[in-house]
Amino acid sequence: MSKEPEWTGQLDLSIFHDGKRSVARDIFFEKALKVIRPIYLNGSDIPTFYIVNVGGGYLDGDRYKLDVRVQENAAVTLTSQGATKIYKTLKDHVEQYQNFHIEDNAYLEYVGDPIIAYKDANFYQHNQFHLAQTGAMFYTDILTPGYSPDERHFTYDSLHLLNEIFVDDELVVFDNMLLDPSKNKVDALGYMEGYTYLGSCYFIHPDITKQTIDELYEVMKPFLTDNQCRIGITELATHGLAIRILAQQTDLIEDILKEVQIKVVQQFYNREVNFLRKY
Repeated sequence: MSKEPEWTGQLDLSIFHDGKRSVARDIFFEKALKVIRPIYLNGSDIPTFYIVNVGGGYLDGDRYKLDVRVQENAAVTLTSQGATKIYKTLKDHVEQYQNFHIEDNAYLEYVGDPIIAYKDANFYQHNQFHLAQTGAMFYTDILTPGYSPDERHFTYDSLHLLNEIFVDDELVVFDNMLLDPSKNKVDALGYMEGYTYLGSCYFIHPDITKQTIDELYEVMKPFLTDNQCRIGITELATHGLAIRILAQQTDLIEDILKEVQIKVVQQFYNREVNFLRKY
């Protein structure tokens, strides 16, 4: 039997609907991960949680685990307090495991700050999303190269992000992305294609149609006119979509994903996107 890793930081969180609003129960965290008391921004009935790495960054050999359950009819917004900074890992790599369980008519919104990989960083992240048939999720991440003394962009060892999405226990999305500058020319065709920043987004909802995808493309299309970026949107095998963005700056990806989020939240939940007030 394999031994459970010794976690550098661990966080467990459960959200339920009390008949009036979504509230937290069974909050547990220890060591280098913690969560700030939930905030109901602008009178919203949806709690926003800020996840904090108290060490300020991920170091050699760190292991992190996050478990979130959004119960029936509940909704939650999760975000990080700041960028996920992966420093050099000369002896070992950093691992992060995030598991999300989204029950019937529940909604998970996870909008994190960029993952910044510095020189000699080696990072592995495994996300699993388990949705009921009527569950919904909106998830984003952004990969950013960190500062290097010689001003090169791809000086990290590797960034490996694995996303698995299950609907009613059936695997519907398997996204296995590996950026390994030591083995591949990551700025070449088929990889980053001359760009340095990568954004991703998944949106799963039972009411998504081809028209939804067309409308979201129209939301993003103006950014292609005045900015140097590439955008792709794909219908998933289930009721969902995936977005990829290649760009030369983080702010541009954040702006595009924010417009997508605004459209999604207004259309499917008839509410405004709350400003997360981090700065």
